[in-house]
Amino acid sequence: MIFHNTVYTCNSCGGGTGDLAVLSLDGLALFNIGVSRDLYTGVWDKNGSWISNKYSQSQYKIAFNTAYRLNRHIQFAISLPFIYNTSNIPGLKSNGSGIGDLVIGGRYEIFHEFQPKKSGKKLTLDRSLPYLAITFGLNLPTGRSEETAENDVDITGKGFYSTTLGVSLTKSIIKSKLQVIADLNWQHSFEKQYDSYFGVPLGSDFRKQPGEKFNYALTANYIFNSWHAVSLTATGFLQSNYKINGIESANSNERSTNLVLAYTYYPSVPFRITTSVKMGLPGDNIGMNAQGSTAYNISFTYYLPETK
Repeated sequence: MIFHNTVYTCNSCGGGTGDLAVLSLDGLALFNIGVSRDLYTGVWDKNGSWISNKYSQSQYKIAFNTAYRLNRHIQFAISLPFIYNTSNIPGLKSNGSGIGDLVIGGRYEIFHEFQPKKSGKKLTLDRSLPYLAITFGLNLPTGRSEETAENDVDITGKGFYSTTLGVSLTKSIIKSKLQVIADLNWQHSFEKQYDSYFGVPLGSDFRKQPGEKFNYALTANYIFNSWHAVSLTATGFLQSNYKINGIESANSNERSTNLVLAYTYYPSVPFRITTSVKMGLPGDNIGMNAQGSTAYNISFTYYLPETK
């Protein structure tokens, strides 16, 4: 499956660990390409008031993802996006593009659902244990940040090294039909020293560090048959105040919530096509210091089964 729970808190970001692909137990590897458009609709200010966007600002992204399973407990994934930003704000550059941030992730799977277990002298399926994994990730700032970008549309990455540590849980309510999924993680970003800001050299010390961030995604997934499935996800984040030169900046904390509706079509066993719509929830007190958007995505995934 492919999770799309990345939340964009600026006009131009390079992606996050939520974009990474996940292999089932019988999968050896997968290759995925996803194409999306994020249309920015407004912002929440520091008081949580919603302000609609008067201009057209969008981000187009082509994300390349791959994953590989080492054994029944460990798998790794890597994601690299190409970003294209557009804007019609008067007096500013209208577009910019480039490589986004490289994300490396993995998971250690503690339990798998419906695995054989001994019951006396017989083997039965364990129906009590959920799927449970510890997740981890590393974001490498390979994209262009506000340090070297000349304009907002030139930004294709966050500019910070960051790590994530979390948990992923899946429980089938009805076997092969209805699942509930929870993905939770904590994200720590490291301080960045700026030599310039939007290409202008700085004559004094300037260091910035995002606050500690908690990301969440809660999903209900329904499988109609071997060809069709739909899911509904509530996703969002909470982030504490930024630090500027080591000093916490008051009222700079961020939060946001979105809904994602996705449909997956399986034309053959190793191949799937997923389309999704991410809907921001405009309105007061739903977000803070964050940007709202509506995103449209389509992705194509090919699986290589594990060889026996």
